[in-house]
Amino acid sequence: MMTNNGDQLKTLPCKPCAVFWDIENERIPKEQSGTSIVNLIRSTVIKPHNLDEISFFCVGDVHKLSSNVCHSLIALDVDIVQAFNGIKNSADIKIKNLMRKFVRSAGQDCAIILLSGDGDYYGALTDLKKLHNVSIHLIRLAGSFE
Repeated sequence: MMTNNGDQLKTLPCKPCAVFWDIENERIPKEQSGTSIVNLIRSTVIKPHNLDEISFFCVGDVHKLSSNVCHSLIALDVDIVQAFNGIKNSADIKIKNLMRKFVRSAGQDCAIILLSGDGDYYGALTDLKKLHNVSIHLIRLAGSFE
């Protein structure tokens, strides 16, 4: 993004961001693909907000994802993270830990993009916002189902 500062043209710094997709809670809608969702996030949130994507995580039970979905996500540099099978809220716990780790490495004023319809993230996101001035983008996919 460019700004005109007198006679100087200056590039505004990009804010580091990470995407966390709780695919167990926010599944791929029938009329979409994993590729279309990743591209949508990048084109409608990351690029317009001048964010620098550091990581894109898709967290859930990998065994429930088709090989086509896994391969397409991997081809788009999405890290697929296995949540523990059969353990309640394992994806939530894994995502909260990944968010904290990202904020520790990215520092103050970074951004988190969360794809989930789950309210279990409220406390962790509130703490990250208060303690580290994290910008938070919450996304719910139209047509998603649990």
